[in-house]
Amino acid sequence: MILSQSNTLTQDIDAARKEGYNSDFYFRNGKINCRGTNDTYGHESCFLVEYCRHEGMTDPGDASILFLIQCGDGRKGYLSSAYGIYANTDLIDFIHSLKKLNDSK
Repeated sequence: MILSQSNTLTQDIDAARKEGYNSDFYFRNGKINCRGTNDTYGHESCFLVEYCRHEGMTDPGDASILFLIQCGDGRKGYLSSAYGIYANTDLIDFIHSLKKLNDSK
């Protein structure tokens, strides 16, 4: 396990990078996109490795979630999003459609 709820979002991103999750992903038009490249991935070519929720220090409503994702071509990265009332429901549905990495073996 790489992520920890006792860490801040930034600390968890740093921990993920140390473990080789170097790609910064974002979600658009039903696919995961890699910043800095033109690579896009649909749900059939991505696996969810793990995730962790974080709450803001002063406002529990300021919640985010960090996902670690590995793609079929070996690319590993992270994607963060708001959580709770401000969550992108399309992104959450996409994440729910992913197989867990351990389930694929």
